[in-house]
Amino acid sequence: MALLPIAPVNAAPEKVKIGIVYDAGGRGDRAINDAAAAGVDNAKAKLGLSDLDVRELVTTGIDFDRENRIEFLVKAKYDLVIGVGPSFNQSMIYMSEKYPESQFAIVASSGVESLNVSCMAFDLNQGSFLAGAMAALNSKSKKVGYLGDVSNPSNTANLKNFRAGVKFAAPKTKVFAANATESAESEVTKLSELGSDVFFINWSRNGSVLTAANKLSKAKKSIKLIGVRPDQFFIATKDAQKFLIGYVNQRFDNAISDLFSVALAGRAITEEVDGEKGVFGRNYTLSNKGIDLIATSANSASKNALSRAKTAIISGKVTIVK
Repeated sequence: MALLPIAPVNAAPEKVKIGIVYDAGGRGDRAINDAAAAGVDNAKAKLGLSDLDVRELVTTGIDFDRENRIEFLVKAKYDLVIGVGPSFNQSMIYMSEKYPESQFAIVASSGVESLNVSCMAFDLNQGSFLAGAMAALNSKSKKVGYLGDVSNPSNTANLKNFRAGVKFAAPKTKVFAANATESAESEVTKLSELGSDVFFINWSRNGSVLTAANKLSKAKKSIKLIGVRPDQFFIATKDAQKFLIGYVNQRFDNAISDLFSVALAGRAITEEVDGEKGVFGRNYTLSNKGIDLIATSANSASKNALSRAKTAIISGKVTIVK
């Protein structure tokens, strides 16, 4: 059952305190933490908040530490405690049950089934469809590759939508798929050996994708990449710009700004994210400008196709697999 889009928590307090716990690395990671931090900075400036109103912490990267930092903020009477990234799922489940009167949020997750946790999720299925359209129309070989992560529960749906996007733009283009674990170098190489010259990289563990891309480039293999931001720190490097033609962009800054705004009003974001599982918060899509595909050096034909694909998705003329 869907709840009201923005539900009251308590009467708006005279002074709101918001705590945010970044994932390991904190500010300066050129990835999810920096994207969230940009939202914090923008929200503080827009809403007139000071460093006394917003407390920023960084986890060491283990669940015990995540729980300790969340609990510290709860006991310090912070009105909203935010975790950055899906790595906070288990910690948020535990702490939200331990402190049912407190309000929490998690950015880039739809995996916490607690009424007092706002899951700020991003529809990467839409992004995967768009990546498929871009890949198909930038491929000279008419063969494109998809690299997924075996641990990603949405990987199967993302691949189906990528295939649908390829078919939408260029039906005769072939799709080859591979999944990586700790390193992606061999998988990217195999996709290249199958003839793929444009790759959608839906995997973010380390920079081995660029290691493979550089080796293939030296071997005179054509290689173009479509990435995902802010998950992939490696596509923010200068080295990646040689290969990058576009990226799916998830607006972490918008999610943080939305959370800050409603917290100041004494409310929480409780739109339906996954009604069957009882997950609430907000799902960011093309329609609410929370997700998009940004073309960097893609060709004009694919840019035009992207525009058509976005219109088709928003209007419901194409079906996005969930």
